[in-house]
Amino acid sequence: MAKNNRLGQPFSEFYAEECAKDPGMEARVDVLVEELHLQAKLHEARKAAGLTQKQVAERMNVNRSFVSKLENHPQNMKLSTFQRYAKAVGMHAEIALHA
Repeated sequence: MAKNNRLGQPFSEFYAEECAKDPGMEARVDVLVEELHLQAKLHEARKAAGLTQKQVAERMNVNRSFVSKLENHPQNMKLSTFQRYAKAVGMHAEIALHA
């Protein structure tokens, strides 16, 4: 059986082929990309405020591991928790819907 060798194939071609095989893949990837953006934004906001996770945790009245979990796995964060995090780093949380 010949092995399908995709080494050297441009990612865009590979991605298009995989999406053609699995119509739901593109939507799942979009969700993951948004989660990665949120993860980066949380970390950037804390760093821009000059705060450690421990300091943010104290401001939120939670433990440091909770803040670490928020920053590293934000996908199931409640809106109220997001707002508390934003306030703890001196920011305002804003949610927007776009067409």
